[in-house]
Amino acid sequence: MSQKKLLVILSALLICVALFAELAAGQPRLRKKVIEYGWDVPYPDFVEQNIQEMEKRPFEGIIFRTKGFDHVFDTSVWKKEELQPQLDTLARIKWQKFTDNFLTLYSANKSKIDWFNDDHWDTIVENMKLFSLAVRTGHCVGVCFDPEPYGTDPWVYPGSYKDKSFDEVAEQVRKRGRQFIHALETNTPNLRILSFFQFGLYDGILDEPDPKVRREKLLKTWMVLLPSFYIGILEGASPGTILIDGNESAYYYESPDSFYRAYHLIRQRAQALVPENLRGKYNAQVQVGMALYIDQTLAKRTEETTSHFLSPQEQLRFFEHNAYYALTTTDEYVWCYSERMNWWLPSEKVQPDRVLPAGVEEALVAARQKYEQGKPLGFDIKEMIQKAHDKRREAKEKK
Repeated sequence: MSQKKLLVILSALLICVALFAELAAGQPRLRKKVIEYGWDVPYPDFVEQNIQEMEKRPFEGIIFRTKGFDHVFDTSVWKKEELQPQLDTLARIKWQKFTDNFLTLYSANKSKIDWFNDDHWDTIVENMKLFSLAVRTGHCVGVCFDPEPYGTDPWVYPGSYKDKSFDEVAEQVRKRGRQFIHALETNTPNLRILSFFQFGLYDGILDEPDPKVRREKLLKTWMVLLPSFYIGILEGASPGTILIDGNESAYYYESPDSFYRAYHLIRQRAQALVPENLRGKYNAQVQVGMALYIDQTLAKRTEETTSHFLSPQEQLRFFEHNAYYALTTTDEYVWCYSERMNWWLPSEKVQPDRVLPAGVEEALVAARQKYEQGKPLGFDIKEMIQKAHDKRREAKEKK
């Protein structure tokens, strides 16, 4: 190659690098979204009537639910004419600031579904198609799926399948996962499924290199069949569908390191449970989410936690700390969970112990502003948390 041609190529490369740097410098910071969910979860009629006031809160969306049409494993037939009044209400909601809203599906197994009962699953599929219509009608971005079993656990093995091998049951559950996602996509292409947890829940078995040993460990864990359901969902999901691991474990984090480790857990280590032929799809369509648990950081839980040994001001710093690092480490969504408080009702309409704590909204806003402006948090809670641990230990020793 002549020196002249080499100079031309180098010049072109330098121009490309300069253009890329200019474009990159001009891009806005990756936008993260905070979604509210808790015991104050509203129904469509409340949202329709109160949306203007609700959108004054520092969120990009909510997780809300339809009345009587919110359980995946309900084997009774859902009738459109019975859902229609709520569909009409969903259509009338005038969303503006809340751009990313999710309708809830619970996996509480009231009907004691049978993974091998086609009649059960024919009904569930049709119900999920109707639910997807509600998602579309309400202009929601997707579905919030709570996999935790309240009541009869659908994720156990052997349970009622003592005459079947684990592989046989797992394959059947995987099939149902495919049916589930296909049904939900019926009326809602480019769907988002926000699960409170996915493969990241199985931290304790992911680093086992021997597949047989890993399976033995899986069989001893909670919700042993859930990974198979998620594999089916991933397998059946259309290219535009995004699956969000909400990482509920972040409820209890007390350091930045925990958030960064969780991101690596879900993004990389969790793929030990994903079939090799689906790992490319996992990388393309699974997002890491993060959770905030206000009650945990602000000492509002009935059981004793670290925050009970912090001052009110320290509790707010604890919450701001977790909000900042949740925003830093999530791919897109942070879901903010609370139990003993209400974001949507004025203080005079709720019980005294359910009033929104003073300063919590400001702490969330401060964390967001620092993240969006590319600023550091500005303080460290390590020493504060350690002192709280010491006080807690001393209190236990005195009992």
